[in-house]
Amino acid sequence: MRRSTREASARRSNRGAASLGAVKSRVGVLIVLAALLVGVPAALGGSARSASNSQQFADSVGENANAPDITSVAVSNDDAGMITFQVNISNRPQLTQDMFILILLDTDKNPATGSADFGGADYIVELDPGVVTLFQWNGTDFVPAASQSSLTFAYAATGATIHVSSADLGKTKAINLGVLAASGLVVDAAGNANFDNIQTDSAPDPGHGFFAYNVLTKLVLSATAFSTAPKPAKAGRPFSATLAANENDTAGPVQSGVVTCVATAGGKRIAAVSHVLANGVATCIWRVPATAKGKTIRGTITLNVRGTKLTRAFSSKIV
Repeated sequence: MRRSTREASARRSNRGAASLGAVKSRVGVLIVLAALLVGVPAALGGSARSASNSQQFADSVGENANAPDITSVAVSNDDAGMITFQVNISNRPQLTQDMFILILLDTDKNPATGSADFGGADYIVELDPGVVTLFQWNGTDFVPAASQSSLTFAYAATGATIHVSSADLGKTKAINLGVLAASGLVVDAAGNANFDNIQTDSAPDPGHGFFAYNVLTKLVLSATAFSTAPKPAKAGRPFSATLAANENDTAGPVQSGVVTCVATAGGKRIAAVSHVLANGVATCIWRVPATAKGKTIRGTITLNVRGTKLTRAFSSKIV
């Protein structure tokens, strides 16, 4: 980027903190390009120590005495897909006003769907003093992502910790990532940013591509509602069971799955006439035999999502 373009972008930063974040992100990406990605689009597969859902990536130390020194990057996730990035920095016990941290994320490991210039990155997390922002590649530029709801951060003496849900990263299951820590940014009273004295450290080291991380989750289904109708069941009439469910990896209604309907009337199996899953609600419908008055209809409705099952049982006297 030419200096005149940098200065024009920086001058626009006086429109507010969000604008400044976008300006810094564009300039920061160019820094990452020069230091991290040039000529090495492939990921590193064997440089991490892993345990369960966590990986620890080591970085060289002492490369630039004037820059924040990244010693390692730890990445982990919980069963719901909440990802934690811990950027360990040995020489910056505080996130000072001249600092920012960028995490480049290729969330589908496909350069064709992200920024080809930046190793296929689909998202960038940018941490500035007091604020963290998620940017998404829109085909021509990185813009603020539509959802920022899961994004949080903390900064301790050992470095930065950033949390973001895989649901806000396109429900990713595998990530290539690189981290950049920078200091020396100067913003004057008018909001003009000066990058002349920027000092950086990247992880992995320059020329070593990206780290590779797999998001490992355990799907958990939770029932939000269950009912049968009518109450009581009526001979010769339809009888239904409905089960509403959420899944933990999206924190929302189940979107796809298999519904299984089992029922007996008076101990004799009756077949379901309909079963459907729509808007997170599974429904089974049976027709109660006209001859079953006085007997009991018993059964289950089961929702199966990628091998994880949620079942509810019912019993109703037939009138």
